[in-house]
Amino acid sequence: MQPNGGINTRNTIQRMADAMRAHGDGCTADDLILKGFTSRQIELFGTKATELATAMAQAA
Repeated sequence: MQPNGGINTRNTIQRMADAMRAHGDGCTADDLILKGFTSRQIELFGTKATELATAMAQAA
């Protein structure tokens, strides 16, 4: 994983944001772990994924 950029990072953030939106309000780290994300991925990318999920929801 490349926490400072790269296609894997962007894909992980996108997948995580999609999972957050699919779950809806109240999505927790435990919910993301059940969706197949690791604790490390959540730690590294959770904030950016939350920002992206929020922006996507507002744009819809």
